[in-house]
Amino acid sequence: MKAIRFHEFGGPEVLRFEEVPDPVAGPGEALLRVHAVGVNPTDITTRSGRGNTRPGFSFPAMFGRDACGTVEALGDGVTSLAVGDRVVVREADYTYAEMAVAKEQQLYKVPDALGNLEAAAVGVTYATAWDAVVNRANVQSGETVLVQGAAGGVGIAAVQIAKYLGATVIGTSASDDKLKWAATQGVDHGVNYSASDWPAQVKELTGGKGVDVIIDGVGGDPFIRCFECIVPEGRIAMFGAAAGREITFNINGIFRNMLTLRGAGGRGTSRADFERLLELLAAGKLTPTIDRTWPLSEAAEAQRYVEERRVLGKVVLTV
Repeated sequence: MKAIRFHEFGGPEVLRFEEVPDPVAGPGEALLRVHAVGVNPTDITTRSGRGNTRPGFSFPAMFGRDACGTVEALGDGVTSLAVGDRVVVREADYTYAEMAVAKEQQLYKVPDALGNLEAAAVGVTYATAWDAVVNRANVQSGETVLVQGAAGGVGIAAVQIAKYLGATVIGTSASDDKLKWAATQGVDHGVNYSASDWPAQVKELTGGKGVDVIIDGVGGDPFIRCFECIVPEGRIAMFGAAAGREITFNINGIFRNMLTLRGAGGRGTSRADFERLLELLAAGKLTPTIDRTWPLSEAAEAQRYVEERRVLGKVVLTV
């Protein structure tokens, strides 16, 4: 089969479209014919050497965490799937390939209403957003939620989930064009965090009160300044740091205002949670947002597009 591999850490140019041996399903595993693959920021940190490598990592390496495919063969002991089932895979060892092997517990049957591209776009983004909005921040109907980086894959998923729960959503971005697009996906108010007074704009939008919840995947200075626009006893869920991982800020505001700060990620979303997400997606309550697609062989270009933060929602590779 063909797969994307890399033989050293570096930029998108280190990715190679190569012939590798066909995988075989072992006990408790399924062999998939891959149809579409989600491109995620975690793939980029793995490729660049900044983190997110699996135990026992070595070169040449393959990667990818979510995809949609059809079951081609089953290993011993697999009981919940059948050959021919169309499935979503979450947290796989690799997915940038024509075929992949995944554990039974990593696989979910795809509702008929979801296409292959849409199914490939939800494994990481919606699971991460669900954990942040529902499990960690416990967003309630009637609350106001600030979603930092609202036009990204997880950001726009968080917007949709918060809106589904009955919240008012303020979205931020460094791009006015991205904010206009996010408004078409449910953002009630957009604020450009490139402006020096953006926390004051958020306070003004809330009548001087501030927001009840902040969902942050940006990090850096925008994360530091979000403390200026949250209510006392507010909740913050953080899932990423696109604008900077290393920051310095005064922690007094956390304990003096009795704020809750929690980390979030896709692994915090249980199987029952994700099955619920698939139901909501199939019913049209949530809508996957696919910006662009590239063929698997052009994964380097797809990653470059994501890394340059040009993406609106999600990028998917077709196989």
